[in-house]
Amino acid sequence: MTPQGRQMFETFLKTQAMPREVVVPYQHGLLEKLCRHARVRVPFYRDTGRLDPLFDGDRFDMAGWEQVPVLTREEAYANRLGLAASQVPAFMAPLSPGQTTGSTGTPLPFIRTSISRYVSEGLTERALAWRGLKSLKPVAMSKAVTGDVGSREGGEPLKTRHGAVHFVDFTLAPPDQCREVAQIRPRLIISYPNIVHSWVQVDGGACLSGVDAIVLTGETCRDETLTAIRAAYKGHLINLYSCSEAGPVAIQGPKGDMKVCEENLWIEEPPVAKRAHPHPVIITPYYAHATPLIRYAPGDYAIWGKPDKATPGLRSLERVTGRLRNMFKRPDGSLFWPNLSGVKLMKIAAHTHRQLIQENFERFVLRIVFDAPASDEQLGQIRAHIAEVTGAKEVVVDAVAAIADNRTRGKSYENFICLI
Repeated sequence: MTPQGRQMFETFLKTQAMPREVVVPYQHGLLEKLCRHARVRVPFYRDTGRLDPLFDGDRFDMAGWEQVPVLTREEAYANRLGLAASQVPAFMAPLSPGQTTGSTGTPLPFIRTSISRYVSEGLTERALAWRGLKSLKPVAMSKAVTGDVGSREGGEPLKTRHGAVHFVDFTLAPPDQCREVAQIRPRLIISYPNIVHSWVQVDGGACLSGVDAIVLTGETCRDETLTAIRAAYKGHLINLYSCSEAGPVAIQGPKGDMKVCEENLWIEEPPVAKRAHPHPVIITPYYAHATPLIRYAPGDYAIWGKPDKATPGLRSLERVTGRLRNMFKRPDGSLFWPNLSGVKLMKIAAHTHRQLIQENFERFVLRIVFDAPASDEQLGQIRAHIAEVTGAKEVVVDAVAAIADNRTRGKSYENFICLI
């Protein structure tokens, strides 16, 4: 952990115990700083005037918060260039490029500030501390979960003065991934639930020997997946709800509730009458000054829970109901993650959404919303790429106006679907 991350961690141990009447005014202060910055330094907000409801002259007023339009993923992608700040506070440097994984739509590029990284470190460390654990090294991470474009595309280990993160190549067959994990001998793993499940299916959890904790992130963990992992692994399983562009949203506490990462972002709570039903997630990350996302809807849904008296400063989610993904299957029954390159597909033909469906072992269907009609050559290139990464003998490209998946009522649509 960096010294800055350690400092954040020590602060967060204090803020979690503060009453909401102390926490909320501080959060509003962070929102004010972000909005004042965005109104001047970010073309999208400066030119549209969408933050005007928050200001009476130079006075900031949270009373106008809900009058600010919600920023959808589609709108954020369409205005991705205008969302880049012309300047950020010096203390937030260095900056690093990133992009979302595309689980709820087309990958969104963004710029991450150093403060955002330190906050993420501190929040992860606090989740370990809740379980009586300290900093765990080495760390193994599936490349799929990081928003770092260079690391995710190139697969290079991320080495720093404060340790190394070893990336496990999720495009390999599960047995090969298990061998990589066994060689790393990590004490902490950060990965998708389905990927960890595939390791368990291969070696019964042998590669997880010596692992103190596994952070499951990037997708909703299905009950059957969690049960299978728990049967093979007796260490700490921590569910982390996050998105690349905003960082941690909620982290599972030791009692099973999802504690909101109040120190990282503002998440809008629905009326009491609607808390028991899936409600759209609307967030504003405080430290995303390089790519401000104000009243941002990443495409997820959540059911709100009751706060834990042990951490009164942190609200709770009962569960996140969006972001379901499936891994695909081979004839021998093994699972694999489709190494579908969003970057390559976007270069072939610009599009807003896509969804890949495995109908059987040989036939795959890509439902895709093109920005403009694709040519025969472009369609051929798309089919070739999908066949290359899936082994499909038949690939169908289905150009649609929108992706409305009736399998995911009350949730965002699934990026990958396996019908086998």
